[in-house]
Amino acid sequence: MVGKTELFVVMFRAEIENSLEDAGALAGFYEKRFKNEEITGYVYNENEAFLSREIAGLKGILSFLDSLDPTKFLKAEDVAFEIDNMIKKKVKDYEDPEVIYSIVSRKIGKILTYLNMRD
Repeated sequence: MVGKTELFVVMFRAEIENSLEDAGALAGFYEKRFKNEEITGYVYNENEAFLSREIAGLKGILSFLDSLDPTKFLKAEDVAFEIDNMIKKKVKDYEDPEVIYSIVSRKIGKILTYLNMRD
C-alpha cells in the first residue's frame, strides 16, 4: 500500500503536469489569436514570454520532485511544507513569476484537503 506521503507526491505531480498542459493550451490560444490578428505582436510576445517563464518554473518543480524521496517524511503535510518552501525560495531566487507560487499553493491545499478527507 502506498503511504500518504507517496500519494501526495504522485497527486502533486499530476497536478503540475496538468498545469503544464493548461499553459501549453493557453500558448496555442494566444498564437491562434495572433495569427487571426485579434491581438498585436506586442501582446502576443508579452504573453509568450510570461508563459515560457511559467512553463520553465513548472518543469523545474517536476525536476525537484524527481529528487524528492517522499518516504523520508512522516506525514503528507511534511512533504507539502518541503515543497512549499522550495517553491518560495525558487520564485524569489530565480525571479519566477509569482503565479507559480499561487498555482502550487492552491494545488497543495487541494491535495491535503483530499487526503485528510480519506481519514
